Amino acid sequence: MILLASMVAVVAAGAACSKETKGFAGLMQSVPYSTGHFSYWDIGAMDSDEDLWEIYDRFKQSPNARQLSEFVPVLATIKESAKVVSYDNATLVNPAAVFRGEFDMSSTEAILETLNYSKISYQKVGIWTREDNQTIFDSVAIKSGTVLMGDVSDLRSCINVIFKKDTRSLYKDPNIRLVTDGLPNGLVVEVARVDASHGEQYADVVAYGKSYTKVKKDMLKLTAVYLFGDEPAANAAQQLVRDYLSASFGEVKVKRDGNLVIATCQISISKFAQSLEF
Repeated sequence: MILLASMVAVVAAGAACSKETKGFAGLMQSVPYSTGHFSYWDIGAMDSDEDLWEIYDRFKQSPNARQLSEFVPVLATIKESAKVVSYDNATLVNPAAVFRGEFDMSSTEAILETLNYSKISYQKVGIWTREDNQTIFDSVAIKSGTVLMGDVSDLRSCINVIFKKDTRSLYKDPNIRLVTDGLPNGLVVEVARVDASHGEQYADVVAYGKSYTKVKKDMLKLTAVYLFGDEPAANAAQQLVRDYLSASFGEVKVKRDGNLVIATCQISISKFAQSLEF
C-alpha cells in the first residue's frame, strides 16, 4: 500500500475543485465509514499516457494485479481502483481493493469457477474464495462493473455500502468531506484519518489528503490538505509540514486557511514511481 501523503490547494482553487466531478470521491462513496486510510489510482489515465507508464507498472507488478490477470485477462479493462484500510482491522498489510471497469460478469465468473474458486452469496452478490496450501489468494466479489478483492469480512463491509442505501460511506464523514473538497482530481489520491499510531503526526491534526496531478511530461504536482482541530494548531504546524514535504519534494509552498494547512509541491514522475507500492 502506498504510504503516500494527501493533498493541498489554494483556497480559491479548493472551492472550484469542490464543484468538480471527482473520480476518487465516487469510489469513496463505495467504502465503509470506518475506513482509516483510502488510496485511489486512476488506472485508465496511467495506461493511456506513456509518460505515466512507470507508475502504471507499479500497479501491474502488484499481487492484486497478478491475481486479477488470472480472471480479467486484459488489465486495460480496469479504469480506476482504490485500496481501503480500517485501523481496527488487524490485517493492515492486506487491505481491501476496489476495481471499476468494463467487466463481463458471466465470463469472469466462469473463469473463477475453472480456477477452483468456490462461491457464496451475500446481499445477492457472489463472493468467490480459492484455497491453496501454497499461495494466499484474496477473495473476490463481482457486481455491475465492480470487482472487490480482500478478506471476506472486508468485502461484506464494502458490499453493504455499495448496495445498501442506509449504510454510511467514508464520504459521509464531514471531516473527510472538508479535506476532499480542497483536493483536485488526481492520478493518485490518498485520504487518511489520523490517530496516535497511523498517519502523519502533528499536534491536533484530524485528517489529511494528497492528490498528485501531471503538470509536465516528467513532473507531478502534489496538492496536500491537512485539517486541524483549531486555527492555533494549524498555524503551529505550517513549518513542520513544510519541513516534512521538503525532504522529498521541490518548490514547496505552504499556507493556512482557518484550521486547514494547504500545501503544493512537485516531484518527478520517476522518483514518485519508485516510492510507490500498490
